[in-house]
Amino acid sequence: MPNTTPPTTEAPAPAPSPWLFGDSKGQRYATKRLMLTWPCYAFADLILCLAASFGYLDPWKAAVQVAYHMLGLTVFYLLLRSGKFEDRDEPTLAYPQVLFGCSAVVLSYALDHAASASALQMLPLILVFDLQRLSMRQLVTAMVGTPAALCVVLGLTWVMAPETIQGRRELLDLLAASILLPALGIIAKDVRDLRQRQLDQRVELQRTLKQLQDLSIHDSLTTLYNRQHMLGLLDSELKRQKRNGRPFSLAILDIDQFKQVNDRFGHAVGDKVLTQFAKLANQHIGAADTLARWGGEEFLLLMPEHVPEDGIKALEALRESVAAYDWGQIKEGLVVTYSAGITAQRAKDELKDALERADRGLRRANQQGKAQLVIVEGDQ
Repeated sequence: MPNTTPPTTEAPAPAPSPWLFGDSKGQRYATKRLMLTWPCYAFADLILCLAASFGYLDPWKAAVQVAYHMLGLTVFYLLLRSGKFEDRDEPTLAYPQVLFGCSAVVLSYALDHAASASALQMLPLILVFDLQRLSMRQLVTAMVGTPAALCVVLGLTWVMAPETIQGRRELLDLLAASILLPALGIIAKDVRDLRQRQLDQRVELQRTLKQLQDLSIHDSLTTLYNRQHMLGLLDSELKRQKRNGRPFSLAILDIDQFKQVNDRFGHAVGDKVLTQFAKLANQHIGAADTLARWGGEEFLLLMPEHVPEDGIKALEALRESVAAYDWGQIKEGLVVTYSAGITAQRAKDELKDALERADRGLRRANQQGKAQLVIVEGDQ
């Protein structure tokens, strides 16, 4: 018996809630990154609450620290959620968040020196999220400023309430912080350098892919579109014509007696002629028109929204420009002209029909002599 159970399809992953994370990609990234730090602060708050409930910490001191954490994280969330920092170099506010984490550690140390070891243990956990995003100046400020602030707190306590200080233990804790924070800075620098290399490699990869894409659609000599890409553009134009019925015209351009140019002056000169002709042609075609190297010394011009009578005006201007150009600066005695066959693509025609008519017009132009432009109607 055949299986009639419909195939199951994987449901697409739900999009992040714009209400919670923000509307733009930058807002979503920044708020999600901030939320990664929330469990650390929540864990620290849980320890503070347990310490207060067990009698190791005054409840009001625990309450002050929990309130400070909640206030700071709420402010950062609202700032990032507002989207006002998306255009900054560091849209996640990494440095202010690091400074806030350091201040939370200093506050914990100031309220209860007995918690100094725990506070210093929390410091690396809080800082690790954003250290690699800081500049060297910001990194040094955080790494040096935090132990300095702890020393200031210790000094003030020594003056105001020396009986609360356990001298050797305090010094050992500060010494541990003085060693730990620079070590974190070195690690952060290595991570940042690695991240920068990855970003540079990604940019280089994108640049290489762009170059490969350009090479795949452009002629290497003239930088015009190549024949293969032009065929794709012609196919798209045919589909557009079937939708709206609007005309477009084609022209095949050919440099007159180009073989004699190669035979007399050499292929290097011939290449320069092709390159310069392409530049002149691009200066005279319309903004919506497209020129491609069709093969050898032939070029194909696609003119959307134009009948041949309109397109021939641009070709006549190009003919005058080619005649006026000083080809002698490429090679003394060099003279260049071109001829072209022009036709309209009719909705009922196949593309090959229009191309054959344009080619037929080019042959007639060559038979008539140099620098000739011939229009071929659909029934000719």
